[in-house]
Amino acid sequence: MPVTLLRFSLMLGFCALTAGTAAAQKAGEFPSRPMRIITGYLPGGVSDTIARTMATQLGEQMGQRIIIDGRPGAGGTLAMEIAANASPDGYTLFMGQPVITISPNFKRRPSYDPIKAFAPLSVIGLGATMMMSNPSIPANNVQELVAYGKTQPPGKLMFGHSGQGSTNHLAGELFSVMSGVQLTAVAYKGAAANILATVQGEVQLSFLPVLAALPQIKIGKLRAIGVTGSKRAKSAPQVPTIAETLPGYEVPVWYGLMAPAATPKSIVGKLNLEIKKALSVTAVVDRLESQGIETEYTTVAEFEKLIREDAVRWANLVKTSGIVLE
Repeated sequence: MPVTLLRFSLMLGFCALTAGTAAAQKAGEFPSRPMRIITGYLPGGVSDTIARTMATQLGEQMGQRIIIDGRPGAGGTLAMEIAANASPDGYTLFMGQPVITISPNFKRRPSYDPIKAFAPLSVIGLGATMMMSNPSIPANNVQELVAYGKTQPPGKLMFGHSGQGSTNHLAGELFSVMSGVQLTAVAYKGAAANILATVQGEVQLSFLPVLAALPQIKIGKLRAIGVTGSKRAKSAPQVPTIAETLPGYEVPVWYGLMAPAATPKSIVGKLNLEIKKALSVTAVVDRLESQGIETEYTTVAEFEKLIREDAVRWANLVKTSGIVLE
């Protein structure tokens, strides 16, 4: 080989080695400055509490401060867009929820694909949602509710929810499709207003976070009909799942940390392992369970699978029910 060509080949090899070493050092040094978690909901809510709990624990583990960047508005889509467009360097994370898998079905859907815009890190946990009724409804369980509903004019029974396209809205729509009982959806601003409307009989049914509903159940102002998850809630094990009567019914309310899509795989892997470590800390688990969140670590591949399945579920529901999400 000519000397010039040999020198050129050696230089290329050296550059490649140097670049690889630099990249490895960069990943190994991560994080070297403060990080942030973007959330799309108001302080004090479940999403905000999860983000703060994880930020504190992950920050301690990685030796960096992690701040909460709250961007409420537009049902969580505002925060989602900001997070999707953030620099993919691992320093900006997103507190992901089903808005990612539901929003592609909105009439005014995002200009980008939310599902492809993020690199899933790990699920943090699943939230329990409960179907409640005003005690005036002569039904103590799903079977009795379906039987009663079929004696009523279509649409007479109304259910409250916290916003179009929310999981508790779609929980009611899915119930209508699977039970054959046509319900009318009524939107309220948050769980408190939803509870009040159901207690006062303004609507007969509602879908609420379990922890928000339990106090009303204990004093007899609301009746528990069923939970929307695939298994009974730890905080209310006596309440059956809706799926025990309507097989296949499931509305998972998941919470998980995500990063912008182009985040290096080495950093994604590191963050996944840090989340796994955090979710093994008893204080973290206890704090989240006090908010009705059943913690669940997943691998990146398992989280990706959950998102794909969730997206198919909502797309099928919107198509089957004919609802239009504005």
